Amino acid sequence: MLPRFGKAHSRCPGAKPRATAGNGGGSGLTVPRVFAVDLHDVDSDKFQDSRDAGFSSYVLTTVLLVSLSAMCIGWSLGIAGASKLTICLFQDEDTSSSVGEFPKHILFSESSWSVAIGILSVGGLVGALASGIVADSIGRRNTLVINNGFFLAGSVWMGTATTAVHFSLGRFVMGIGCGVASNVANTFVGEISPIGWRGFYGAFFHFALMLGILGTQIAAVLVNHMQWRAVVAIPGLLSLIQIAMLPLRVESPSYLIKARHVNEARHALLKLRSGFDVTAEWQECLASLDSSASNATMATLATTITTAADGVSSSSSSSSGGSPGKFAHPRVGCLSQSDASAEDASDSEVTVKSSAAMKAVAAKPAADSPTRKSVSGMWQMICGRTRDDLRHLIVCNMAVMCLQQLCGVYVVLFSDCSLAALLFDPESPLPTRWACIIACVAGIPAGILCMFKVDTLGRRPLLLISLGGMCACSALISVGLFYGPSSLVMASMFLCYFVFNMGVGAIPWFYISECTPAYARSAMTMLGCSVYWCLSIVIGLVVPAIERSSLSQWLFVIYGSISALGFLFVVLFVPETATRATADIVKEHSGSMHFVIKRRPRGSSQFFIGDRR
Repeated sequence: MLPRFGKAHSRCPGAKPRATAGNGGGSGLTVPRVFAVDLHDVDSDKFQDSRDAGFSSYVLTTVLLVSLSAMCIGWSLGIAGASKLTICLFQDEDTSSSVGEFPKHILFSESSWSVAIGILSVGGLVGALASGIVADSIGRRNTLVINNGFFLAGSVWMGTATTAVHFSLGRFVMGIGCGVASNVANTFVGEISPIGWRGFYGAFFHFALMLGILGTQIAAVLVNHMQWRAVVAIPGLLSLIQIAMLPLRVESPSYLIKARHVNEARHALLKLRSGFDVTAEWQECLASLDSSASNATMATLATTITTAADGVSSSSSSSSGGSPGKFAHPRVGCLSQSDASAEDASDSEVTVKSSAAMKAVAAKPAADSPTRKSVSGMWQMICGRTRDDLRHLIVCNMAVMCLQQLCGVYVVLFSDCSLAALLFDPESPLPTRWACIIACVAGIPAGILCMFKVDTLGRRPLLLISLGGMCACSALISVGLFYGPSSLVMASMFLCYFVFNMGVGAIPWFYISECTPAYARSAMTMLGCSVYWCLSIVIGLVVPAIERSSLSQWLFVIYGSISALGFLFVVLFVPETATRATADIVKEHSGSMHFVIKRRPRGSSQFFIGDRR
């Protein structure tokens, strides 16, 4: 039988000796030690720091459920373009099959079809702008559950569409769901993942998005006539799974602390880090809040602990005659009051200075609420008026998110496969579709490679490999388009999509959340996702016009140049975030723009291409 937790286990290896709230707003209160010490949770002889936590099946299943939202995004992005010939009947064609209760085809003009394609990105922008406020109000998990309503409604409207307007409305509603999910899903995953595994779990989002795109390409080859209505409704089925299963998962501890649900946050963190000492990670969560939120949360935490201490101490003294100043609690560890002896105080990790002072702090007005409007927070963050000057990190986050859209890969997959169509007979669409399928399949092993190597190799090396490879592939594609042969273009296209998914495709999604403190995370992710969807709108308008002009062969010259500039930007400015605490990243790279490379030591004139330390 395992021994009862008590004074012998009041210290845990890997934890800091005292965790104070000084970094979180200077409230003067001491942060309690928080342990996963239920007998069914841990071996009492092993208390390791939760920041060193490894693989967790509970976290993995939660991330897989959240990634269903990413699969819905990929399916929504790819299905309309891939199934164009099955869904559409244009006005200059025979319209006999476009009538009836549920016609085989929907009558479109070229302009109305362009609107139906692009309106998804407009909805994504709307969803991204609104998601930060909602996620800070009701939580990340609850926002994702409610957001599935947009996927359901969009699937129903698209699946039952009889007119172009009806179909476009469904695409817009689906786009709102995509915008919300692109923001909240990555924030949620970043906040529940251990530091050493943030890249592994974060890469699931893009991997699921790739699977969604691949599914649309395969479905475009297999379905015909009325079957397309069932295919466009697939996101609705995925959303039902998430609605049923996601509420069974815990909420993000960072959000719960921010919202002052201290007890729920404690239990959520213990659930996510079962078997580990979460004291240091708990302290970092508190310190990552802004000053007003930190003060209020610390006061609430201290009041909660005092109430528990009084209750348990009274019970202990009445039953065993023990001292009321010390007690052993199965979830919080050993606490001491202000009149405890010096020896007991050294073993304890919480000291409450004054009950009256705590109550006075806890009774702060509602204006200090940590849940503030994300719009004003975003403007303050851009101007550098937050607790930490995040301007350098803002530029880096926006740059890597822009590179994901401006590298040219999505032109191959979402622009009716126009590049592949240059290489095949326009009257035979099947080879074109199979070329797009092969390109999507080529990205799967790259996504798996990124998933398992991004935490060991780091973000910067994979970004540099990805951007450098895409620059070379763009040059080869341009040579092939100008001079041939077509096989060179196709091989380069497959390789380009492979290296894209190794770095630029996956890393920007989770890079934002892991280098942004909790108080600004919603605003930062909202800004990044808004930039992503804005660029998607611009590309959807500009690229088709270029492809219809005589400049189409120059597209990949532009894309290659952007990749080269992105390579240089990452070398000079983008910091490494792998296995580093968010607070350390923010502390080192706060302020205006600065270089992250440094000269080699001992007077060498060579530059060291790495993160400055």
